[in-house]
Amino acid sequence: MKKIFGLLATSSILMLAACSDDESNAVTPNSASSVTAETCAAMNMVLNIDPVSGVAYCASPALTQSSSSADLNGGTLPASSQPAPALSSSSTPAATVSSSSVAPTTPSSSSVAPAPTSTTPPAEDESDGNWHLALWDGTAGDPQVPTGNKSGGYWYSYTDSGDKGLSTLVWDAEDDGTSADGLVPVIKECQGLCGSFDLLVGSNPYKPYVGIGFNYSKSANEVADATASKGVCVTYTSDIAIILEMGLGAQDSKIGYANPFVTLPAATSPSTKDYNWSDFEQPTWASAAQTVTNPQQALASLKFKFAGAKDSVDGGSGKFKIMKVGAPGQCN
Repeated sequence: MKKIFGLLATSSILMLAACSDDESNAVTPNSASSVTAETCAAMNMVLNIDPVSGVAYCASPALTQSSSSADLNGGTLPASSQPAPALSSSSTPAATVSSSSVAPTTPSSSSVAPAPTSTTPPAEDESDGNWHLALWDGTAGDPQVPTGNKSGGYWYSYTDSGDKGLSTLVWDAEDDGTSADGLVPVIKECQGLCGSFDLLVGSNPYKPYVGIGFNYSKSANEVADATASKGVCVTYTSDIAIILEMGLGAQDSKIGYANPFVTLPAATSPSTKDYNWSDFEQPTWASAAQTVTNPQQALASLKFKFAGAKDSVDGGSGKFKIMKVGAPGQCN
């Protein structure tokens, strides 16, 4: 049987040599009684022995090397022929700057929620300059609101620490604090985003506040036209009224952080509200020169802010839960 395999192997090698167009890569079978390493070296080849038949032959070094990573009798492909494995990449953190409808000067610092890896297809488009706000339902456990941008929509939180306030926000489930995916345990536990807040003025000359929000993209300054979404719907509970404001990216500082907003009234049981973009107005303390024309055409983010009384050291405390966010009519 070994002799038969040897003859077949030798025959195959002869056919390979006959079909080769490049003589430098040809295989020279044993046509004499014996082949030595010196004989092969004289032809700039190397001595090789067929593992099945034991037949010695001269072969080019390139062919011998490639044969070592492949089974010439029908085995696996060489490593260079194998498909490359898919690479997983981590996204850069979503830069977030919290603006305040209650603080007309500098923006506060925020806790940044780095963009995570989500198993749910988050949005329709990468970035076509338009919001395509679709329903975010906390029961799905996804930390990303569909905004029409695959990199955007991830929830983050912020406080008034940048304004020297001492307010705090505590989630009702453990957040790993390392990525936006860390909010998944919170969302799954709460069937939404839920937590408690303690509003303390500290050295903040304005009202104490904390908040949560999401950007259109991974950048807090990238704006898009939200006209097609017509507005926003929210299903929530909160011990105090929520200031739902528009983040306008780089425009925030130009309007003195007098961002257009609507007020969601306090609700101890789940409440659903729908607002058109035209319902959003700047606060009364905004100067006449700080008006924004059609802010929905340059919308960067949506923020849910919990603010306390300005003249009280203790601005109050309470609990909240955000269950759904979407375009008008989607939360019903």
